[in-house]
Amino acid sequence: MSYRSLVETSRSKRYVRLLPMLFFLYIVNFLDRVNISYAIDAGMFQYLGVSAKEVGIIASLASSLFFVGYFIPQIFSNLGINRYGVRKIFLIAFLAWGIITIATGFVTSVSQVYVLRFLLGIAEGPFFAGVMFYLSLWFLKPERATANSFFTAAIPISGIFGSLIAGVIFAAYGNYPGWRYLFWYEGILAIFGGLLAYFILTDFPRDAKWLSNDERSALEQAFKEEEVEKVKVSWTKALADLNVILLAIVYFLGVTSLYGYSIWLPSIISFIGKVNATIASFLSIVPYVIASISLILIARYADRRQNHRFVTFAVFLVAGIGLALSAATQSIFILSFMLFAIAAIGIYSFIATFWAVPQGYLSGDAAAAAIGLINAIGNLGGIAGPIVVGFLKSYTGSFVDGIYVMALFSILAGVITLLIRRN
Repeated sequence: MSYRSLVETSRSKRYVRLLPMLFFLYIVNFLDRVNISYAIDAGMFQYLGVSAKEVGIIASLASSLFFVGYFIPQIFSNLGINRYGVRKIFLIAFLAWGIITIATGFVTSVSQVYVLRFLLGIAEGPFFAGVMFYLSLWFLKPERATANSFFTAAIPISGIFGSLIAGVIFAAYGNYPGWRYLFWYEGILAIFGGLLAYFILTDFPRDAKWLSNDERSALEQAFKEEEVEKVKVSWTKALADLNVILLAIVYFLGVTSLYGYSIWLPSIISFIGKVNATIASFLSIVPYVIASISLILIARYADRRQNHRFVTFAVFLVAGIGLALSAATQSIFILSFMLFAIAAIGIYSFIATFWAVPQGYLSGDAAAAAIGLINAIGNLGGIAGPIVVGFLKSYTGSFVDGIYVMALFSILAGVITLLIRRN
């Protein structure tokens, strides 16, 4: 059997062994990141003494402090993963953020929320960029966007679970103490996920006892051939590479829209549809269902066509147009809601195709550092998105202007994507 045939036969083993675990971990990760959006809609900050007029700005600041902490560990945690593997680093990260999430359920003041959100960002920092680098060690270029999509599909899927969990908890306990139980249950889940990952994941292909010796050798040969196409620079020089900088800008714009959308989704639905937190939580499932299906289909198409840049541009365009039309028709709830849900196709689908570009551009420490930098800078959009939408809501009394800003950022991200050079 040729080595290429062995690589093909190992693909299903790699998918089955790694992707379901990473998918589950990302659901846990994203639940702990955005559960505050459901708590906000349930009146968390009013219970902490914040006036209705101040909630938008205070809640945006609390959500955004997460990303200040998130920025800190990115590059060096990825360099650590390249040397020591993911299992130990992920175990520490999951245990830490599980404890922090549980602690959030006990807060009695806004200042405590600020501190815990900042610490949660530091604890979660190694995960996403670490997985993007980890997948580049296990999946080849023709497989990469599809592998990314099975992992990143956890974002919209976590929205489905998050909406269901929040809806059930609020229905059972009421808004208060329901939002406290939300943090407690999801924090316990994070601790469980970290322990599970330590025993199931494999750090590097050379350590995979679940592959045959021939499959490991074939995979190693295939990666060596792929390395020839990649740019060879030190990790410090990679951080100043023009493509890396453009990728970071694109990711910042995309993440700004994504978190403006995700954090405020239940509140936007409540505002436009004039419904309560429980109904808004259940309606939030619709955009996530649409996004989870389209994300995988679009990534598979991009892998077949091997044109990840153009596909990324196209999905950003879908997001921008969908958001703009949703804002323009907000007086007609059903139409506005469906357009807002369609925009989720672009809001979430860009992640899988986007990350296939830097994964195929650099290797080794350079790839680890560049992916860490792109994710660190990009996720500062997690600060910008919630703050911009929250500020405009507080200033204008409406979410419409915030939706238009998200539309603009999505379209700009698509245009800049076309400026990135091919290898």
